Amino acid sequence: MGRRRAAAKRQERINHNIVGPTGEQMRHAQYGLQDIVDTVPGGKSITIGKAYRREPYFEELARREATGISADDLRCLRYYRNRYEASQRSPVRSVLNRDAGGGLGEGPMLAALMSSSDHQFLEVGIGALVHTLRAVALEDKSYAQVAIARWGSREQQWIVKGEFKTKIVPKSGRHAGIIREEFLQALARLTTCALPYIRTG
Repeated sequence: MGRRRAAAKRQERINHNIVGPTGEQMRHAQYGLQDIVDTVPGGKSITIGKAYRREPYFEELARREATGISADDLRCLRYYRNRYEASQRSPVRSVLNRDAGGGLGEGPMLAALMSSSDHQFLEVGIGALVHTLRAVALEDKSYAQVAIARWGSREQQWIVKGEFKTKIVPKSGRHAGIIREEFLQALARLTTCALPYIRTG
C-alpha cells in the first residue's frame, strides 16, 4: 500500500508540472490530460508520459442533441483522426521529408510514398466533400468557420445590458447549415468505408 501511495504522489507531482493550455485556448476548445503512447519494436505500446490534448471538435458535436452523428459515425471519426495523426508523426514520413533534411527518393516514387498516408484510403469515394470533412474532423473548424472561409463574413451586433456586442458570423445565415449538411454527407460516406476496418480489427 505504501508503494502505491508513493507512486500516486509521484504521478501527482508529474501532473502538476505539466504545462496546460492557456486561458485563451480553453475558451475555444476542450482539453484533457492524456497518456502519450509510443510503439516499441515488436508492436508493443508503452506509455512514456502525459500531456494535455485538445479534444476533437467532432466530440463536442456528437454530444449535442440532433447532430446526426451516430455511435458508429463517432467511432469512424475517431479512427480517421487517429490514422491522420499517426501519419503526421510517422518515422517513414519524417525520413522522406526533404524539407526537414530527409529524403530517400525523387520524383514520382517520392510523391507516391508521401501520398500514401494511412488516413487517405478512408477518403476514397467522398469526392469534393472531403475538404469539408477534413476541415471539421481534422482541423477542428466549426461549421461557421468553414462557411466564413468559403463565402466570407459579416459583423453581427446586439445589445447586452445597454452595451453593444459584436461578433463575426457567416455572410448568410444559411451558410453554416450548408456546411453542416456537407459534413454529414461526407461522414456517411466515411462511415461506409471505415466501419468494416474497425469491426474486423
